[in-house]
Amino acid sequence: MSDIDYKTVELDHETGLFCSMCLFTNVTNTIEIREKLITGKLQCCIANVAPIFDPFQVVVAANRAALNSTRNRMVTRNINTEILFNMSLSDSIVCALNQFGLSDDAKTILVVLVHKRGEEKAILEKISEDIKGENISVSHLKNYTDESLVKKTYIITGGLLQNRDLLDAIVSKISGSKISTLPSSRNRYRGGQHKQKSWQYADTE
Repeated sequence: MSDIDYKTVELDHETGLFCSMCLFTNVTNTIEIREKLITGKLQCCIANVAPIFDPFQVVVAANRAALNSTRNRMVTRNINTEILFNMSLSDSIVCALNQFGLSDDAKTILVVLVHKRGEEKAILEKISEDIKGENISVSHLKNYTDESLVKKTYIITGGLLQNRDLLDAIVSKISGSKISTLPSSRNRYRGGQHKQKSWQYADTE
């Protein structure tokens, strides 16, 4: 198996956790992956890439999910669905999963893993074994973003973008939708190359 390409960022020091992401395209077994997420056979978060403009958008949501978990304040049943919930502006878990969760016809997926220091390589390699697709650099994420869907999802109009870029507007929306703390660095990623495949959930209440 070839090495997996992923990016890692440190979350709030209070959590002692990190967030790693890896991107897969040309995925052919999405239905199978989704089933494994629902049954808990896959322990990670897998997100729909269309409404994701930038990896930092995911980091902000993962940071809040990790803080909620550390403080025993999670709204959903596990940290993986908590990430999706915190990317959404909605207070409905079902709506958040519909917006950001894996759909049966998805061909490009983003695997998101919240973990302790040094755990990511082995876990991502194991997860990657369940994904039939091509692992590519997370830096290519914007190639698969639907910008019009992003603006619709976050209710971003031209006036809101007048004095800021789209990512800043998204982060502002996420931060304002529910109480949150931003990770200390917007760009402090570290990457690795190891193996490939995965996804997430079981929480629709």
